[in-house]
Amino acid sequence: MKNKKLIRFAKKLSKNIKYILPVSFFSVIFIGTVLSLIIPLRPTFSESEKRELTKFPEFSFETFWEGEYFAQVDTWFSDTFPFRENLININSAVNELRGFGDKVYGINSNTNTEIPEATTTGAATTEITTTEEPEPTVPEQKGFATQTLDSVLVVGNTGYEYCSFKQEVADKYVSILNKVATSLYGVSRVYDMLVPTSTDITMSESVRKDIGSANQSEIMDYIFNSFNDKVIDVNIYKNLRMHRDEYLYFRSDHHWTALGAYYAYEKYAQVRGANPVPLSRYTKVSYGDFLGSFYNKTGSSEMKKTPDELIAYQPYFESTLKFTKTDGTTYDWDLVHDVSNYAMNSKYSAFAAGDNPMTVIENTTRSKGKRLLVVKESFGNAVIPFLAAHYKYVYVIDYRYYNGGIISFAKQNKINDVLFINNLSAVRSSTLIDRMESINY
Repeated sequence: MKNKKLIRFAKKLSKNIKYILPVSFFSVIFIGTVLSLIIPLRPTFSESEKRELTKFPEFSFETFWEGEYFAQVDTWFSDTFPFRENLININSAVNELRGFGDKVYGINSNTNTEIPEATTTGAATTEITTTEEPEPTVPEQKGFATQTLDSVLVVGNTGYEYCSFKQEVADKYVSILNKVATSLYGVSRVYDMLVPTSTDITMSESVRKDIGSANQSEIMDYIFNSFNDKVIDVNIYKNLRMHRDEYLYFRSDHHWTALGAYYAYEKYAQVRGANPVPLSRYTKVSYGDFLGSFYNKTGSSEMKKTPDELIAYQPYFESTLKFTKTDGTTYDWDLVHDVSNYAMNSKYSAFAAGDNPMTVIENTTRSKGKRLLVVKESFGNAVIPFLAAHYKYVYVIDYRYYNGGIISFAKQNKINDVLFINNLSAVRSSTLIDRMESINY
């Protein structure tokens, strides 16, 4: 009797299952859609990425007719989806359970490995006699399947960023610096420092040769050779390669370490005709574990198990620093700030107060001296404490947030040297270069 009831139940269930599954599926979709439209549930800040999420765009007829308005709404919708942090973390955990230990994120549709020859005379250069030594080798990285993808490549516990070349953006960057250098000729010397990403410096050759990333040395040569003779290039590529077996870049973050920044400063001092201050004169300090942007994007458990160490070098000279935030408020700060108690993903702000529209540093140990203007994105931060040793005043403009003019500022403040510092990912970003162009007056 019981068996007959079970058989009837099973038949009834099998008959209705074709209705139950679709109804369940569409119910989940419906509930998710309803939740996604409830604005109070939408996050406004990402804890893992430490950034404000996209705001709902303001309506204008101009963006509406050009089709940009709905694209902005789409970006807002995807960037602020309810419970996005939880979903990202769940996705990372599921991927790792499925065995995706070496991960690549995003499609690389912009990589161009063909770098054309420059057509102009080339930047001014300073010849420096050095002894040619063989480059050190780095440990081979095993187990990575070659793929042509973009954004973040994770090999073991180390993240890398692909590099692509966009000639039209590079040419606009060249045009900006040529204009600044020509306008300031006889007033300020203009230098340009391009920073390669870790992919070209610390990645093992066995991985690098198969990943389809553009040759960063060739990109730098193209840009430097496209400058007019009033721009002085600071080519740090070889100096970094000569130290590539050292801790030059973070594993969990796209930035370089203070040590990598020191070797870049060392080259700048040489090009400028000055003697670099030995690193031994600085006090090496550790501010503890650091997990940066690559970890925030990927949630890699390998990075989490082996976090970076935030090492800084406290200057031997006395200084003051005052920075201005985007709302106009000013603060007194340290040239190298103790971030031991900061959140693990915020510790790169130890250098020169982080990213602000305007920062003014005075080397109070010097009774007099020259003035330097640094125009930079975040890679410049770690270099600034070393640069300050050579100047009475260092002014820092982060062009992503500054609303004044570069040329006018240099003239008004009697700047002796202007140094642009940009990593190669910034130089391929049309958004950033357009922003720099808007303040190059």
